Amino acid sequence: MDHNNILFMCKNEPTAIQDRLNRIESILPALGEELLRLQTGDLGVITKSNSFDLVTRADTASETRLVEFISQHFGDDVILAEEGSAGSSAAGTGEHFLWILDPIDGTTNYANGLPIWAVSVGLMRHSEMVGGIVAAPGLGLSYRAIQGGGAICNGESIFVNKKAGMGDGIIATGFPYDRAKRAAPICRALENMLRQAGGIRRLGAAALDFCFLADGRYTGYYEMGLKPWDFAAGSLIAREAGAEMTDLAGKPLDIFKSAGVVASNGLIHDELLRAAEPMNLHSCS
Repeated sequence: MDHNNILFMCKNEPTAIQDRLNRIESILPALGEELLRLQTGDLGVITKSNSFDLVTRADTASETRLVEFISQHFGDDVILAEEGSAGSSAAGTGEHFLWILDPIDGTTNYANGLPIWAVSVGLMRHSEMVGGIVAAPGLGLSYRAIQGGGAICNGESIFVNKKAGMGDGIIATGFPYDRAKRAAPICRALENMLRQAGGIRRLGAAALDFCFLADGRYTGYYEMGLKPWDFAAGSLIAREAGAEMTDLAGKPLDIFKSAGVVASNGLIHDELLRAAEPMNLHSCS
């Protein structure tokens, strides 16, 4: 590829990202209404890896709609989706955009009639997250970010809070589907949080945990055992709102390889890392 082509691609990259996010965002209100309607009916719930890991008809319907739309409008792009309808690997995407989809993040909440769930759409290029949307129809919230462009919720700019200690705010966490095998380190870390945090929440939707950190509701968030679609959009939104983000060992976060995440407003990051350390020791063993 010659120098002029490289310059052309770099100059047009923000437009390409914006166009993709605008297009996919245009179908999310109708998709959200359909998912809210389906939530009140027979969901045809089945299990995946174990009895805690659920999938519903709505998950597959949502993913099918997203994948078909992306394939129609951006046929050269690559798709990685939770329920496997696209089945693409993130490896070897070359110059192509990679879409990372969670059709319903928080399926257990959704299947039990709770409003705490979201459609998560992440966009990656050259191994970096460049765009993300998290839409929560049951809460009336829609978050969006573009790399280097800040983060918004319902069209308004959002930022992490400025609380200086864990005791001043709320720390969120989550439990993996194989939590029975990891109960000991999870409980040791949770004991630390109970002693140090101003409050602890476990909502069961990682994408929204990142977003609630981004808009200042949370001061920190930690979890182990996440999948790429759990991280993708929400982590970018939080980062663009000013969050600091690492793996459990304090190293740079890799959504494909990291065993867990510690995310914060930046002011409490070291304190949160120390409190979550039992989970890091387990992930290294």
